[in-house]
Amino acid sequence: MRLPHRAEALPPSRKGAKAGRVAVLSTGTELLRGRSTDTNLASIARALEPIGLEVSHHATAPDDLDRLVEEIRLASARAGIVILTGGLGPTEDDFTRRAAAESFGRPLVFRPAAWNAIRSRFRRFRIPMAAINRRQAFLPRGARILPNPNGSAPGFAVEAAGRFFFALPGPPREMIPMLRKLVVPRLAAAIPGGPRFRLWESKVVGMPEGNVDEIVRPIVARRRGASYGLTVSAGTVNITIRVERGSPLPMARELRRKLGRFLLGPKSLEETVGELLLRKRRTIALAESCTGGLISHRLTNVAGISAALLETVVCYSNRSKVSRLGVPALTIRRHGAVSAEVAAAMAEGAARTAGADIGAAVTGIAGPSGGSKKKPVGLVWHAVHYRGRTRAERRVFPGDRTAIKERAANFALDLVRRALSE
Repeated sequence: MRLPHRAEALPPSRKGAKAGRVAVLSTGTELLRGRSTDTNLASIARALEPIGLEVSHHATAPDDLDRLVEEIRLASARAGIVILTGGLGPTEDDFTRRAAAESFGRPLVFRPAAWNAIRSRFRRFRIPMAAINRRQAFLPRGARILPNPNGSAPGFAVEAAGRFFFALPGPPREMIPMLRKLVVPRLAAAIPGGPRFRLWESKVVGMPEGNVDEIVRPIVARRRGASYGLTVSAGTVNITIRVERGSPLPMARELRRKLGRFLLGPKSLEETVGELLLRKRRTIALAESCTGGLISHRLTNVAGISAALLETVVCYSNRSKVSRLGVPALTIRRHGAVSAEVAAAMAEGAARTAGADIGAAVTGIAGPSGGSKKKPVGLVWHAVHYRGRTRAERRVFPGDRTAIKERAANFALDLVRRALSE
C-alpha cells in the first residue's frame, strides 16, 4: 500500500524555541460536532509538565484527509513535537496513517510485527476480526511502532529532521497508558540539560480560592523565577507552583505550615481517604441520600479499598432511613430528613448495622426544586460517627444538581479525612 505524495516532505525543524514547543492535534468529526468530548489535551498537557514541556498549540481536525495533512504541516511548523490522537482505526475515515505518510514524505508500508499484535489481540479475546483491520498494520516507512496493550490500533512515532511526531489512539483508556509509558520517557530523554522548570502541586479543601490566593501569592512573589496558578473544581482548590531555577520545596514547606489541615496534598480526596483507612486499618460504612452512591463510587476507585469499605446504603426515602439504618421516625417528623439530627442518626446507623469503625452520612436538597426559605436548595447535612463521637456539619452549596452532589461528596470525604487525622 503506497500513497502518492502531493507535497514535499517537511523541512528540517529550526533550532531554538520551536524545538521545545509541543502541538497537540485531535481528530474526529464527532469532536467538532460536540457529540464526543475531547479530554486528551488535558491529559497530555499534565503528563508533559513534569518534564518541563508545555503545549503551545492545539487544533481539532475533522475526518478529512486534506484537512488533517494541513493541520499536521501547520503544527509541525509551529512546534518541534507533535502529538496526534485519534484516526488509527481500520475504517475508511481513519486518515491518520495516510496523512502522516503524506506530510512526512514517507510511503505506507506493511509491518508484520504490528499485524501479528493485532491478530493476537483478536484471538486472545475470541473476537471475529474484519478484513479491514489489516489496514492498521500499514505505517509510514521508518516509523517506530508504539504497542497498544488496551486496543487493536498500534500507535507510531516518526523522528526526523529534528522533529518528533507521535500518533496515539483517541480513546483515553488506550491513549493515556501509551503516553505515559512510551512518549513521555522518550521526550524526557531528548531534553538537553533536563527539564526547563520544576513543579509542585497540591490540593486545598475547605478553604475558598480567594483565601488560598492570599496565602500563596506573597510566598511565591518572594521567589525569583517562580509562578503559580489556582484552579477550582467542586470546592477543591488546586495549586500549581512552577520554578524556573532551583527547587520549589522551600515554598512547599512554608505553605504546609500556613495552610495546615486544609492542605490535602497532590492526591485526590478519595485516594487520601482510602489510604488513611487502609494504613490505620479502619473500616467504614456509608449512608447516602442526596449523593445517591457518589461517595462510595469514588472510594471504590481506590485499589484495595475492599478491605475498608464494608457497605453503602443509598437511603433516598424516609422509609429506607428508618428501616435500613434505624433512624427514629419521630426524629424525621420533628426535624425533617435534612437535619443535623437525621444525618447523625444515619451515620450512627450505618456504623452499627455494618459493624464498621466509621459511619459517614449525607442528606440534603440537591434541587432544582424542594427547597424553602428555611431549608434552601443546596443545603446538605454531613455527619461522621467515629470512636463513640458523632459530628454533624451544615453546608449550603451553590450550583446545579450535579455540582451540589459533587461538592457534597467532596465535603463528606474531607470530613472523614479530618476525623481520621485527628
